[in-house]
Formats: sequence, structure tokens, C-alpha cells
Amino acid sequence: MFTEGNGDLQYFFRDLENKRVLVTGGANGIGRSIVMEFIRQKSNVAILDIDEMAGRKMIESFSNSKERVLFLKCDVTNKDMVEKCLRNIEKQFGGIDILVNNAGVTFTRPFELLTLEEWKRVIEINLTGAFLCSKLVVPYMLEKGSGCIIMISSGSAITGSGGSVAYAASKGGINSLVRALSRELAPRGIRVNGVAPRSIKGELLERLYSSEEIDAIKDKIPLNRLGTEEDVARVVLFLASELAGFVTGEVILVDGGRTFGS
Repeated sequence: MFTEGNGDLQYFFRDLENKRVLVTGGANGIGRSIVMEFIRQKSNVAILDIDEMAGRKMIESFSNSKERVLFLKCDVTNKDMVEKCLRNIEKQFGGIDILVNNAGVTFTRPFELLTLEEWKRVIEINLTGAFLCSKLVVPYMLEKGSGCIIMISSGSAITGSGGSVAYAASKGGINSLVRALSRELAPRGIRVNGVAPRSIKGELLERLYSSEEIDAIKDKIPLNRLGTEEDVARVVLFLASELAGFVTGEVILVDGGRTFGS
């Protein structure tokens, strides 16, 4: 059973208590871990995800924190759906302080087999979805004169890995969106940063690589282990907190040193 509180982390991130957080793609994987870490800090968290079954199951796991969690089925590329969800979030929580754009998809195809429809779908969900959610959430932040947007990118934006040129390209776009948007919104009190995971233990890594290939990847990581979804989520907490109050326009690699250390 899930319980609130996380020892020293709760002390360091105590300013996140009662913050209103929106996490897209929050029902599975890294998104789920991000949601759980915010709930541990006693934030109020809205989850947008297309996977309704996973979302409902997740809500049930928060038996002691149900008043702090809201799940809404949503396609982040559908403007009307996102707007409706935001109205529901405002009604329940009164606004949005922190947006985590995590929703994403990939197709593990070689370039010559990747269809135009698959390319468009990856770009639409990974990049356009982040743009759309940011565009629609920013007015809520401007009302109070502050806010924080965190984009989940990928080490693929640097290395070109990740199983698909579409995925790598979409995450490269996320990195540029972080930097461009941070310049525009910083004077208005909104920070924008990114987190770029790589070599993270979980469903995506297991789908892309065999167990032997995963062992080979681990051997290339200077810290000599795969990352965890919690490793990523805690960097998100840092960027969302006042500890990162003077940080904007940054994309932080969470990869155990693999990208630049091997």
C-alpha cells in the first residue's frame, strides 16, 4: 500500500506540500513514479493519461491520499480534451502550479520501415502534446505570477538512440522547446526545465533491448548500474522545488554518466 512521507526528501522538498501538480502520461512507468514522489511530498496531483485502466488502478493504490489525486483520461494532442481536463483540475484544486510534460510514445522501427503515420504520431504526442499542454496551462500560472514547467526529454536527443529516429527527433525538439520557452517565460515568473533519462530500468528498455544487450549497456555506465524511475522522479522534484528557484532553461541528463563518461 502506498504511504505519504519520504524521510529526508520530505524535509528538503517541504515547499512542494499542497502544490498543485499536473503530470501527463502519469499512469505508467516514469510518469507513475513522478506522481508517487509528488504525493509523498503531500502535493495535489492531477494525472492525464490515455490509459484509463492503469489510471483507475493507480488511484486505488492511494487509499490514504485519494483527496490529493485526480485522474482524467486525456489525449494530450486533443485541444478540447485538454481544456476540459484543465477546467476539472481548476475546479478540484483551484489552479496549477507545476506542469510535468511526460506523455510519450515510440515505435521501434528502422528508418526505412518507419511510416509517415508513425512519424506523425510520435511527433504529435511527444512534442506537439508538450507544446499544447504548456500553452493551455501557462495562463493558469500567469494568473498567480509564477509556475514551473518540466519536460521529460531523453538522452536519445543527444545520442540518436532510442529505437527510432522519430523518437530521437521529438526529444530533440523538446530540448529546444525547453530553452526557447524558458527565455520567453522567465520574465513572467515561470521556470522551464527538462529531464533527459537514459538507461533507465523499466518496460521501455526491456522492449528495446534483450537481456544480454541490457547487461552490455550496464557495463558502459560509469556508476555501474541501470537507473531507476525513482532516480528520474527525484530530479523532477528538485526542479519543481524552490531548491531550483534560480534554474531555468536547463535539460539535466539522468544517465549515470553514460553519455559523456563512456
